Amino acid sequence: MHNYRAAILASGIAALLFASPAFGHARILSSNPADNATVAAPKTISLTFSEKVTPAFSGFDLTMGGTMKVALAISVSDDGKTITGKPRGAMMTGSYQIHWHAAAVDDGHHTEGTLSFSIK
Repeated sequence: MHNYRAAILASGIAALLFASPAFGHARILSSNPADNATVAAPKTISLTFSEKVTPAFSGFDLTMGGTMKVALAISVSDDGKTITGKPRGAMMTGSYQIHWHAAAVDDGHHTEGTLSFSIK
């Protein structure tokens, strides 16, 4: 019985030592415009993440109606947590989708998602 407990204890310790940490997944804390919002044409679009992202592997695309890509100038804040896109032209009334992707600096884990907003 003693060897059985020792084996379980050793397995538990090994699992703790070799398990990957729970952090490392950059998730969106906020967006401007907010998801599903109806707004006037924004001058900038920003996504703020829970942790620092790798600029070379993080960004977003903006489409109108799901097919027409909107040209953006993308930048990452000095703290590495906010990605900003400035439309390179006037934005028309309609529905827009933000298709984002981010890689956490800590461990490179990749996350992605989609947000939507409308311009009135």
